[in-house]
Amino acid sequence: MRGNRSLLLLIIVFVAAGLIALFFAYYGNGDGKEQALQETKQLEEKPVKEEDDNSQPIKAQEMQKRDEKVSEGKVEEGQALSVEDECLKIEKDIEEFFVYLDQKEYIKNLGIGEGTLSRFKDIVSELSLHMPVPAGEGLRYDSIISNIYHFYRILDLKDILFIRSVLKNEAEAMEVNLSMFYKWLMSGDECEQGKVQRPSFSNLYEYAGYLINSIGGRAYLFRRNTNLRLLLNYYCLLVIHEADKRKMNSYGIDIAPFLGPLAEEIENYPLLYFRKEYAGNLLEIKDYYSKKRKGS
Repeated sequence: MRGNRSLLLLIIVFVAAGLIALFFAYYGNGDGKEQALQETKQLEEKPVKEEDDNSQPIKAQEMQKRDEKVSEGKVEEGQALSVEDECLKIEKDIEEFFVYLDQKEYIKNLGIGEGTLSRFKDIVSELSLHMPVPAGEGLRYDSIISNIYHFYRILDLKDILFIRSVLKNEAEAMEVNLSMFYKWLMSGDECEQGKVQRPSFSNLYEYAGYLINSIGGRAYLFRRNTNLRLLLNYYCLLVIHEADKRKMNSYGIDIAPFLGPLAEEIENYPLLYFRKEYAGNLLEIKDYYSKKRKGS
């Protein structure tokens, strides 16, 4: 009897050890939540300096500068920009960004063979000519495979290395830069085309739907670091919401289930400087759909 008990105890120990190993193998593989916890821990371990009103984080200073600059000079605080000045400001910000990139050593080491603005134009053109499937991919197996490898099929290796290098080396200013590009992409109704041809809003909507709604797009986002994943999800939801308001949500993509969870995740993620603003915007959109459904 004692031998049977010992054998039973040994079996229980092996089973428990197996479950623990399985737990760490699954959750220790770098998914979004684990990565966020690790990054949060790193942030908490850094010494915190007391800041006065004049010592704002770099990202906040850059955002203020972008909001205050116009193409012909600076604007007094609180002074509204005309539509024409706003368009010039958006266009100049985009051009200055690529001038800045051209001067960076890591860009020169890529050996692109042309200016980054010219390379960016080609990338936008290629992506606009070859659209992913934003919805209904489950009906066709080949659509799922095509979506999973979409960017790798459309872009050259140099393009992918270029994008990766910029995301890696400009990570500190990611919030500012993505905000700038979002304004540029959404300015098509009021601003004329500049040096860089903006994709149409319908193309922008389909890419947003692809990243939010398709297996391939969501798999792509979950392979990105937490900052980029959260921000891309956020801006994609803004685009689809705008399409819904314009009655251009042709694929009927329902973003309501994504709004609350993303708002909560962003608000609790300390490495995003404007997280309160992002979360607030998402909750406003959630309230918009709640009222819309009650009224229907």
